[in-house]
Amino acid sequence: MKFKYIGFFIALLCTAVSFGQIKIKGTVKDKANVPIPGVNVMVKGTSSSAATDFDGNYVIDVPNKNAQIEFTFVGFTTKLETIGDKTEINVILEESSQTLDEIVVVGYAAVKKSDVTSSISSVKGKELQTMTVGNVTESLQGKVSGVQVTGAGGPGAQPRVLIRGISTLNLNTDPLYVVDGIPMGTSINFLSNNEIESMEVLKDASASAIYGSRASNGVILITTKKGKVGKTRFNFDLSSGMQIMNNPYNMADAEGYARIMNTAYNNSGYSDYLPNPSQYRGKTTDWWNTGIRKGTPVTNASLGISGGSDKHTYAISLNYYNSDSMYGVGGWERVTMRIANDFKFSDKFSAGITLNPRYETWGAPNNWADFDKIDPITPIYKPANQLNGTENEYSIYARSPSYVWNPVAGVKRYDDYSDQYNLNTNGYLQYEPIKGLVIRSQASIEVGDIVRNKFSPDFVIDAAHEKAEINSIEKWNTTDVNWTWQNTITYNKTFAEKHNASLMVGNTMEEYNQSKLWGYGEGVPNNSDSMRELDAATKNRNSSGNRTSNSLMSYISRFSYNYDGKYYFTGTFRRDGSSKFMTENKWANFPSASVSWRILNEGFMEPVKDVVSDLRLRAGWGKVGNQGLPDAVYQSNIGQGYYVIGGEVVDTSYPSSMANKDIKWETVEDMSFGLDFGFFKNKISGSLEYYRKQTHDMLFLKQFPTYSGFPDNSRMWTNIGSMQSSGIDLLLSYKNKKGDFSYGVDVTFTTVNVEMLSLSADGERLYGSNNRTLTVKGNEPGYFYGYVADGLFQNQTQLNSHTDEHGTKLQPYAQVGDIRFKDLNGDGKIDDKDRTKIGSPWADYNIGLNLNFAYKNFDLIANFYSSIGNDIVNENISDLYNGASLTNKVSGLEQMAWHGEGTSNYIPRLSKDDNNENFTKFSSFYVEDGSFVRMKNLQLGYSFYNKFGLDKLRISLSGQNLWTWTKYTGVDPEVGAGDPDKQDRVKGAGFGGWNYPVQPTILMGLNVAF
Repeated sequence: MKFKYIGFFIALLCTAVSFGQIKIKGTVKDKANVPIPGVNVMVKGTSSSAATDFDGNYVIDVPNKNAQIEFTFVGFTTKLETIGDKTEINVILEESSQTLDEIVVVGYAAVKKSDVTSSISSVKGKELQTMTVGNVTESLQGKVSGVQVTGAGGPGAQPRVLIRGISTLNLNTDPLYVVDGIPMGTSINFLSNNEIESMEVLKDASASAIYGSRASNGVILITTKKGKVGKTRFNFDLSSGMQIMNNPYNMADAEGYARIMNTAYNNSGYSDYLPNPSQYRGKTTDWWNTGIRKGTPVTNASLGISGGSDKHTYAISLNYYNSDSMYGVGGWERVTMRIANDFKFSDKFSAGITLNPRYETWGAPNNWADFDKIDPITPIYKPANQLNGTENEYSIYARSPSYVWNPVAGVKRYDDYSDQYNLNTNGYLQYEPIKGLVIRSQASIEVGDIVRNKFSPDFVIDAAHEKAEINSIEKWNTTDVNWTWQNTITYNKTFAEKHNASLMVGNTMEEYNQSKLWGYGEGVPNNSDSMRELDAATKNRNSSGNRTSNSLMSYISRFSYNYDGKYYFTGTFRRDGSSKFMTENKWANFPSASVSWRILNEGFMEPVKDVVSDLRLRAGWGKVGNQGLPDAVYQSNIGQGYYVIGGEVVDTSYPSSMANKDIKWETVEDMSFGLDFGFFKNKISGSLEYYRKQTHDMLFLKQFPTYSGFPDNSRMWTNIGSMQSSGIDLLLSYKNKKGDFSYGVDVTFTTVNVEMLSLSADGERLYGSNNRTLTVKGNEPGYFYGYVADGLFQNQTQLNSHTDEHGTKLQPYAQVGDIRFKDLNGDGKIDDKDRTKIGSPWADYNIGLNLNFAYKNFDLIANFYSSIGNDIVNENISDLYNGASLTNKVSGLEQMAWHGEGTSNYIPRLSKDDNNENFTKFSSFYVEDGSFVRMKNLQLGYSFYNKFGLDKLRISLSGQNLWTWTKYTGVDPEVGAGDPDKQDRVKGAGFGGWNYPVQPTILMGLNVAF
């Protein structure tokens, strides 16, 4: 049903376009006499077009001898030839000496790259399409300096994107995404990478200030593909393969588990936990291979149709993405369609409209850690003698004494899926009454609905531990209706040939509306699929719902000027008014200014222009804001709870959040200095930039002090303190071509230093992640805060000497083989005052390496990414090495753990009691080096041109995330932010546990154009 109209659209758009009476043929080559395949050959003013084959040959029909043929190819200057009496036209294309005439998108406009004065990086869509990903931002990893992308495993998971570090402590750190001029929030999971023409990353405030109150984390502008004048073209792209899920740990078998647990019990003075371990030989329950698939399919497909005439161009794309979960249950499936039409009614008046319907469904279990943690002795199912025949299908599973719930049963019970339906409409009208004056109005409306259904069946695996005596049904419905209206007037004028000026003014209006409904019930008569509806619930029915709305009105302006292509100035101003603030603080101003000196165009550079092809200095300053807090925080809210009075449960109410009428915008002030350079016709090019941004009046959800009389869980949004991020961005690029062989190397390098400049009070300490991180003035936010583990006590002498000045043991319950904790303040005891900084989640450097090679019809791409200098808290250490729990352990732990002097100085002795708190004290024992180098993508392709009746056919084989080097012993070194629901994104960053890993993927690709 989803694809029934595809044939209709194809038939509608395909028309006869070839009526030429003159046949022209020829060859297109470069200056080295090497044929250029894939050159676009088009009869100007018509829809007739062709493309050169691998040997550079083309054939095209033209209407008459007065016609002109245009030859265009990326990286070469466009050439125009008049037919006359010729029937064969051979063309030599010259390489562009520089790419500065490329068009890049900036806020509410598009300008020549040579006119850009701010820090903007551009990535073409074809560079993003080399990877098969659900979220296109993952393809950005390592390709843009100043941008840190942390991949996220799991179907539908969104990577974390940081542009030049963090600029907020308590709010969302993701950039603002603007698609075809319309702000789309902080997620683009809805967008296929096959739909993208280009992405521009606005990295400094002088570039992003035009987006004002939502630009503090940077802005990413996305331009989708549009139709081009020419015959109807079809493009089909398919990438399909398998994601590989390997067990990150070598877990103990049943016999090894018994030995490990017996050692732990014996070391604590107990008898064997599982006597005679050899009895379990060959009886291991293989939980992992029972419940986790070694390979899960992933598919990305796209069908595109485009073309048009001088009066009307069109582009239609239908995209499908599917990624199954590792359990064989659930996953993420997305179907999107984009229909873009652009009309040119006259030289003065044009219009366009884009429709973007989409459907998504997702949901998957999240208990894969339990397949490793559960003991290997317990069987998956209950023995037959424990069944009485009255159990339902969810009650036939065995219970583990490790207190880990049976993971196979958990997957069997899983029923929690969401469906999302969206329609976005984006249209514009543009009028140019006189040359250089453009009046444009653009509007967008998006309607979306998310329906989540969850059913929890009743079951009894163990009457005291693992059960749900009554089933339950839940349903959430979230409806969004958002609209945006933008109006701009732009005037461009050149005076006296050397003075070039541009002025843009306008206003924008935005409104975001959301309504939520929730229903709950218990006691559905049975667990069958047909009964999983709210109306079937017979007990404890409940419901709730609310509606929220916020709006933004803005006035925008930009003035740009350059003199003779040498001296450039750009200034922007935006004034935002938000419904999230009271009248006194509703409005805020966001100005910016940037200048550039294109040294290359100075007269004194003439002698070196054969060597230097680009040389430019830039400087920028600006202010941007952040209003990403909940709606109406200036109001007090009442929470609901209960309290036991006289043996009865009484419903209660309490102030859950307090009003703060003085709350105002969080503001980031940014400055940057840059140098752009190019040598030898830009064979060598790059940029070097220093940046510094300071955040003031940070928005923070702060707890009320206990002496205020309000409950402990009362919170209030307020503005506190300031922070600073600074560093350098470096991009180096080398491209060359020798005969049939061409190659290129791009290196990106980024440093980020983050520091808290002030908090709301001197000496204030902000804790995060259950008091395991600390934020104080003068240090980076959210650093790991705990005890220092100073190796293990290797012998009795070391244990006896770890005392205060009076000979009292600092760790009275410690034994040889336990962790020695440092008494940092020398007060003769180990307590909270000995906690200190034990690591930082923030990387010192991020490096990207991108290689591309081509020889004749072959092409090879390799992308690498590295994060250096960050630490990760490996929370799995407690599960894998701790003898105090009954969960399974890594294989051979009894030999890895301390079992005699010199056997280990890292993993403490196995102990059932852990009286020394080796694992319960948060210490540097858990902190590991999180640096890594990862091969993100390796792709080999082969292309056919004008073969098999097709313009182009390309086949490819690629591998993603094939290889990772790291000292981190956890699941995956790409660890994201903290819990956003706890406002802990920054203060809880860097904690790695059983996070869903970024999986290696093997893919076959097919690209067809005709």
